[in-house]
Amino acid sequence: MTAQGGPSSKDGARRVALHADDLGMNRAVNKGIFQAFEQGLLTSASVLTNAPHAISAIACWKDRFAGRPAGEFAVAAGRRLLDDLSLPFDLGIHLNLSQGRPLTADRYPSGLLDRDGCFPGIGSLFRRLYRATRWEAAIEAELSAQIKVLLDHGLRPTHLNGHQYVELLPALARCIPRLLRRYAIPALRVAWEPPSWRTSLRTGFRPANCLLSAVKRHFARKFRARIGRCDIPHPDVYFGASHAGRIDLALLRGFLSGAGSFSLAEIALHPASAAPHPASAAVTPDAQAVEPEWRDPLAAWRPRELELLLSPALADFLLSQGLRLGRIGSPAG
Repeated sequence: MTAQGGPSSKDGARRVALHADDLGMNRAVNKGIFQAFEQGLLTSASVLTNAPHAISAIACWKDRFAGRPAGEFAVAAGRRLLDDLSLPFDLGIHLNLSQGRPLTADRYPSGLLDRDGCFPGIGSLFRRLYRATRWEAAIEAELSAQIKVLLDHGLRPTHLNGHQYVELLPALARCIPRLLRRYAIPALRVAWEPPSWRTSLRTGFRPANCLLSAVKRHFARKFRARIGRCDIPHPDVYFGASHAGRIDLALLRGFLSGAGSFSLAEIALHPASAAPHPASAAVTPDAQAVEPEWRDPLAAWRPRELELLLSPALADFLLSQGLRLGRIGSPAG
């Protein structure tokens, strides 16, 4: 893991953190993530604390997973073979300014909301925030409120990342180190991927996605430089920025074979149950309002990534490469 004094593997093995974003988004996501912990090879998740089903996800986490070593869930034989028995799973915070409503309510700038009082989409957020500084204090207050949801439930985030990569925006990147220090969060995501056009194009040439990937990579490079100056621990390599919901074993094999030298790699996945769930309202974290179900553009793709995490072929591949499972926010091995 990059950064002086940061977590590292005690035995020198190269490790992979299989991470799931979006815990709390809906029932299908919650069910799929928890199934991937119990029956598959998932090692880490991050929760959207302003999402419709965040509170139920946090309650389930505390009841079933918090502080318990992964070996208690070694249903998948591969988890034992991949040296993943002694450490508990990671639960991080998935900071969000692009979906749902702010927890700080009317204290959050109306200029960063749509006409319904919700966060705008990531494209609109980018246009409003690019080079802007006047809203930084309010943004930092909102991100603090999202972190405090976990703290108020007796959980300290093991790591930090951003929904739809909002942490890469300059206005947020400046406050991320302060948040990490204030809340003693030990690690974060740096979503800079090693260049690999062959891997990026394997799922087909999608011009809009290629352009968006280039933009993400530009801001991720700047973010990596900023975080490097602050000496903040993060995985050495990252994969998932260009393939949300579309990662399969062949794509993962191509990335890891070309990733070069690393101690810890983070693979960002978006698993969910394939079982249909009827749309319904859910109580938001402040217990004061009712939030409708969020639109999920990855809904059709998520079950395939759950299948990957449950597949014995994934464990076989990692073993064949001499890889072991790891953690983002705690020492491995």
